[in-house]
Amino acid sequence: MSTSPDPVVRAPLDVVIRTVPKRGNAAEENEDSAAGDAEGGRFAVADGASTTARSEVWSAMLAESFVNGEDPLADDVLTRLRRDWWARVNELDLAWHAKAKLAGGAAATFLGVVVEADRYALSSVGDSCMLHLAEQKLLSAAPLTEWSAFSRFPEAVHTRSDIAVSPAEIRSVSGTLSEGDVLLLATDAVAKHLLRHHSETGALPPILDHLADEDEFADFIERERERGLDNDDSTVCVVWT
Repeated sequence: MSTSPDPVVRAPLDVVIRTVPKRGNAAEENEDSAAGDAEGGRFAVADGASTTARSEVWSAMLAESFVNGEDPLADDVLTRLRRDWWARVNELDLAWHAKAKLAGGAAATFLGVVVEADRYALSSVGDSCMLHLAEQKLLSAAPLTEWSAFSRFPEAVHTRSDIAVSPAEIRSVSGTLSEGDVLLLATDAVAKHLLRHHSETGALPPILDHLADEDEFADFIERERERGLDNDDSTVCVVWT
């Protein structure tokens, strides 16, 4: 008599989120967002486009929607999120030039990852990336695999209904996990820097050793900026399996 294999049972996931604004900017000017639910196995980062209006609100809405169990790239969810974004930012006492900028909408890259037992699945738009690590060694990266693939104008999710997310812009990747693997979700500046350092040296900077608190991570980011990390909002959501 055949029997089905026992399901894979994992220890609870651990997650740490760290973020540092662009040098010279205050914390409230940080347009990156990250969210995580270790119990539910859902994690996300989003990077608001600085050239658009109130993109920090939009990036937070995308990340939180995913972690709360939704798919922010689905048409019905995206329609509601767009409507909610407008309701949050359209204040009656805004100056005319601020209202004019709001009319152009917001945009953000997005990356969401679901972890279930020994598998992960990610969906993304733009250049926020996930690096899969084992014993601090890089196994894979997605959706971008080379630092040279990053650009100034990545694909993004827009609040404007006339700028749709096309199926070709949505990247989906899945894979298997071994116990102790780490998934490092990062917005573009950090992801690009890590991949460039790996390309040049065969190893990653010791980012996992500098997550104990916000100050230690901020010091690490400042040192890496002196070594070529772009001066941009820098955010990671690190998941230990």
